[in-house]
Amino acid sequence: MALLIVLLALGLVQIWGSGGPVHRDSWFVHWQQLIYRRALVRDRPGIGFGLLVLGPTLLVALLLVAAESVLGGIGLLLVSVPALLYSFGRGNFNGAMSGYLRSWYQGDMDAAKAAAEPLLAPGDMAEVSSVSDPQVLHQLVFRAAAYRAFERLFAVLFWFLLLGIPGAILYRLSRLAVDTLALDGTDTQASPIPVADRELAVRWLWLIEWLPVRAVGFTLAIVGNFAGCYRVWREHLTCRESRTEDILENYLEGALGGIDSSECSAGAMVSEGQRLCGAELEAMQGVLSRALLMWLTVMALAVLFGS
Repeated sequence: MALLIVLLALGLVQIWGSGGPVHRDSWFVHWQQLIYRRALVRDRPGIGFGLLVLGPTLLVALLLVAAESVLGGIGLLLVSVPALLYSFGRGNFNGAMSGYLRSWYQGDMDAAKAAAEPLLAPGDMAEVSSVSDPQVLHQLVFRAAAYRAFERLFAVLFWFLLLGIPGAILYRLSRLAVDTLALDGTDTQASPIPVADRELAVRWLWLIEWLPVRAVGFTLAIVGNFAGCYRVWREHLTCRESRTEDILENYLEGALGGIDSSECSAGAMVSEGQRLCGAELEAMQGVLSRALLMWLTVMALAVLFGS
């Protein structure tokens, strides 16, 4: 059943380019505002964040139980597929990458920055807007795209396989909480959200990404340059300080190995530097696709030999 749910959800992503029809997060913002209006929550840091993330997760778990008890496997599918689709990352990743690479090869920095916006975290656009060096822009986009690919699919699938739909929902709400609490807390004196809750959200997200990012790193070593990626994977295996984005960037650099400009799909009119940077991003998309295919293959084998 788990494999069927994943395949159906991924099939819808391929059709729509994203989970667009179910990616509506306004309810989460309203839920956050409702929680933090309560004086009890504001005076006791941690309670608000727990209610914000765990409340909807428990509700989805109860809905799954009710749907399965009433409709059986069909009910489970009817709830699980939209829930998993909702848990996937926002925006059209492949579309954003294609738009960025097209502008990059044309040498249009402004258009490239605009195209890269869906790949960036909410607070990174200001930094990217001020960049004038193409190489610096490339590094920022490479790092952002690596994390975006991880959080939109791999982390969600990891927790789905471990804890089911509630695990996938828990991860997505934790990711949303970091973004919404940070945006609402830009004015710390006017905001009702305790600073401790914003810090807790960031620490909690790092914690639940700790295992998935290492699972992805090992997968990248298998489908990419094993020696280079495995060395980096071992170095960061027990690391408690590095951010998820830093670790992913290191994993991918190791997995890609020595990329040269001949692997770029652009024409000969593009400069050597543009070709090299473009080849790196194209290779990153390729190795991530192979990693996802490997996860699906392992799931299929588990179903085949477990039945």
